[in-house]
Amino acid sequence: MTPTDWIQAISMLILVVVTVVYAWRTHVISKATKKQAEASVKMAEEMREQRVIASRPIVVQKAVVETETELAAFGSKDWFSYFEVYNVGNGAAIEIEISLLNKDKTPIHSRRKSFLGINESPIEFCPSELVGLEKTTYYLVCEYRSIISHTLKPPTWYQTWLPFETVEASAKGKIYVKPGELKFEEVNEKERIDAFSSRS
Repeated sequence: MTPTDWIQAISMLILVVVTVVYAWRTHVISKATKKQAEASVKMAEEMREQRVIASRPIVVQKAVVETETELAAFGSKDWFSYFEVYNVGNGAAIEIEISLLNKDKTPIHSRRKSFLGINESPIEFCPSELVGLEKTTYYLVCEYRSIISHTLKPPTWYQTWLPFETVEASAKGKIYVKPGELKFEEVNEKERIDAFSSRS
């Protein structure tokens, strides 16, 4: 081999080594960049979740008694006159549907309200439609969204379920209610009750 051949061979070897080192470093940088991008996406998702939680409304139903005299006359602290619906969460509830469901979870009566703010006066709901009906378990369900959940894909709906029993009062056209335990759910568009559409 001539000195020129040696120089070319050494140059070729150096070029191969530099190319291998460059390819390896590019691979390492690419992996690090991909890992950083995944971490950024995960952090953005966590921040969005925290934002949704921080601004989430929580609508609850509370059984109330009209007067203490009425309660004393009935003789039981388990029975109440009607329901009040409150927003006890951290954000406004929008597109609220309050539905009275029968034991088969079919809507009997529903009401709508476009907005229920935090600490706003409650919505009163008296299930007088149940007077004279079967004594069984009924459900008072509040379906609603938050302003942020409205923008999510797919849109998220929140539900608060309250099962209750009824008994007729001595006064004509009046009933008392005995509430069960609240249950909270998140549902998509297809899983919701949508009481107004289901009856049209």
